[in-house]
Amino acid sequence: MDRNAILAIVLSLLVLLAWQQIFIAPQQKKLQEEKARQAELAQQEGQTTGESSPPPVQQVQDAPVLSEQVLPSTERLQKRQIDERAEEIRVSTPLIEATISTQGARISSWKVLAHKDVKGNPVELVSTDAQEWLQYPLEVYTGDAVFDEELNAGLYQSSANMLQLQPGDEPATLSLTYQTQQGLQFTKELHFSPESYRVDVTLKFSEPVQNMTAISTVWGPGLGVDLEEAMRFEAGIVTKTGAAGKPIRETAKKIDGLTTHRGIEWAAIDRKYFTAALFAGDENNTLSINKVALQAANDETKIEPIRQILIGLSQPLSTGETHLAFYAGPKERMQLARASDGFQRLIDYGFFGFIAEPLAVFMTFLYARVVSNYGIVIIILTILIKILFYPLTHKSFSSMKRMQDLQPHMKAMQEKYKNDRQKLNQEMMKLYKEKGVSPMGGCLPMLLQIPVFFALYQTLSQSIELRGAAFLWMSDLSAPETISLLQGSFAEPYIRPLVILMGVSMFYQQSMTPTVADNKQAQMFKFMPILFTAMFWNFPSGLVLYWFMNNILTIGQQYLINKSGNKPSKKLDDDKQETPSKSRKRSKKEK
Repeated sequence: MDRNAILAIVLSLLVLLAWQQIFIAPQQKKLQEEKARQAELAQQEGQTTGESSPPPVQQVQDAPVLSEQVLPSTERLQKRQIDERAEEIRVSTPLIEATISTQGARISSWKVLAHKDVKGNPVELVSTDAQEWLQYPLEVYTGDAVFDEELNAGLYQSSANMLQLQPGDEPATLSLTYQTQQGLQFTKELHFSPESYRVDVTLKFSEPVQNMTAISTVWGPGLGVDLEEAMRFEAGIVTKTGAAGKPIRETAKKIDGLTTHRGIEWAAIDRKYFTAALFAGDENNTLSINKVALQAANDETKIEPIRQILIGLSQPLSTGETHLAFYAGPKERMQLARASDGFQRLIDYGFFGFIAEPLAVFMTFLYARVVSNYGIVIIILTILIKILFYPLTHKSFSSMKRMQDLQPHMKAMQEKYKNDRQKLNQEMMKLYKEKGVSPMGGCLPMLLQIPVFFALYQTLSQSIELRGAAFLWMSDLSAPETISLLQGSFAEPYIRPLVILMGVSMFYQQSMTPTVADNKQAQMFKFMPILFTAMFWNFPSGLVLYWFMNNILTIGQQYLINKSGNKPSKKLDDDKQETPSKSRKRSKKEK
């Protein structure tokens, strides 16, 4: 393989390695730091138990501020008292199990039944901060602090003690009504469907309220997910404005203080696999975003509290009634599309999304119609991609073999023109032309496959369908495989057999491919399996499975090419790789 091919491969490796270091390693480091932080806090709590009561929690200075009746004001972010008379209304559908508190008609629990956390329980999408502080999703704000507290802490009358939907049932409505001190009736209507995570919401007063022009609905603080998920992928905000607009993505780090958007279609608190979104029911709306901390910093440990994202959607209330909707569930393409047209664009497949998205759709099709195991789906996909690129890889292998057959000529030229670089390049190009060989012939076909690799990486790492999907000894194809060697310690030694097998297969594959004459290049190629093994160590096991199967298929392809005697063209055979030195000797004999 020539220098250009070597350069292309090395650059590709550097890009992949940079991707790992920038996006994967920091998240794993954050995970370790967060676990250590929690362990330290737990130890401190154990030491102080029984000795003295903990100091009262103080409000942080950068809590949300009121803006156009969208987010609660600073003084409202305080720990609420539980009303012992409050009841918990259980809502059960084939998809979720939710709890609605009659205190404030707020969501106190929202569990996704089809997906489990690290403890094997359904994933909870109401954050632990919200549960502890009773700052629940679906609170409402009008700009009147006293009235807001009444609406969010008062006891509501529910239309049912329990709501249960079975597959095929018609949508059902849960109504919660509160009688205000002003004599008004305020009602929250939640419309549930057995087939969707979307819930339509109606907010209405019995009559228009004087001096009240808008009402806001809030989701937050945060989005409850397990620690592993939270540390792997930091929460962010995705906002869609206008029918032709593209989703606007903001990471949590970029959210510093109150941010507002007008005329949105939807806004979502976004994590890797789960999301909670508010859908506007009126074009005249305002979205506000902020980060809040519901506890003060620990002065002794200097540990800052985790700040949670809070979003609020404000809509007109001139008629005393407004409509909106929310989605709280997994980022499954079909469910997102069912919730709202174009909502599936919430999933970020990156630069090569135009390739990654069809791959994701095809994988879902294979799983639903062919085989219900994503490990086998990845193997089938690998085979199909290999067949698709077979002409290119075959051409690449053939070109590499032809270049190998030219090595005697090239070494002789390098010796002859070692002091004349320009002449050497001219003679090399002349040789390529005479023998019908392209120096980039083995490189370009491989470069064309790089976008597919990156697209597949995004597909496998962003698809919630792979979360918890098991295959052989791998318990989760969306995460790195881990087989612990010891039990009982936090930093357990472990191995990743599939990554090791991938490195071994790559080493064997290289032993079958044509060798290069340049000793430095040969040494570089020998090092590549080690580099790839290190690089893939923290990659999702689904991606490692793809690369391993690709290596196995490539070995088979190379074996068939070698066995079939894929010899160089007659142009190269005519003179038995005649070198310039042999040509000169033959000319002398003829004379």
